[in-house]
Amino acid sequence: MERAHEHIDLDRNAADNVHYANDPRIRLLAQARWRMANGGTTWDWLNLGKDDPDNLIPEARDWVRAAVAAGILEPPKRHEVMDGMYEEMKAAREARPGQGAL
Repeated sequence: MERAHEHIDLDRNAADNVHYANDPRIRLLAQARWRMANGGTTWDWLNLGKDDPDNLIPEARDWVRAAVAAGILEPPKRHEVMDGMYEEMKAAREARPGQGAL
């Protein structure tokens, strides 16, 4: 009898579109984890700001990406307008002297 937990196929491409800006699950997971650990309120968590390392957003993003890659969660829906704006911004940044890739 084969056990399902011994091997999982990862779809890294499915996880490529998991970002803080387009996947609300990241913020929800980060807030829930922070509030469970700290006993704070939603406002306490929001007051940390999106760039505060204590808000757990990078960790939550990594967990959501892993869950999407493993097929546990569905990938976020693509948004053609936002994707196009992101690609334009990335190309403009790369075209500027002394600027690297995003």
